[in-house]
Amino acid sequence: MVKYLITLIIVLAVEIGMLIGISTYFDFNLLSTMFFGSLAFVFIAFFTSSSGDIFTKNSEAAVFDSMAGRYNPQQQKPTLHIGPFLLGSLLCLAVYFIMAFFLS
Repeated sequence: MVKYLITLIIVLAVEIGMLIGISTYFDFNLLSTMFFGSLAFVFIAFFTSSSGDIFTKNSEAAVFDSMAGRYNPQQQKPTLHIGPFLLGSLLCLAVYFIMAFFLS
C-alpha cells in the first residue's frame, strides 16, 4: 500500500511539474495548460490501463490471423485496471479544479 501511494504521489508530482514547465517555457496560461494537459494525461492513462479496447482487439486479431485461426481471444470483456497512473492523472485534474477555484 505504501509503494502504491508513493508511486501515486510521484506520478502526480511529475505530471504537475511537466504541466507547469510547459506553461512557463512556452508562456501559456497556467490554468488552460493544466486543464488540457490533465485531460490528455487522463485519456492516455485510461487507454493504457484498460483492456478490451480497440488497441487490444486489433492486436488479438493480428495474432488470430497470423496463427491461421487457431488462437482463442483472451479478452472477452473490457476491463479497467485502476492503477497509480490513472489515479495520479485524475488527481492532477482535481488539482486543476482546486487551482481554478482559488485563482479565478
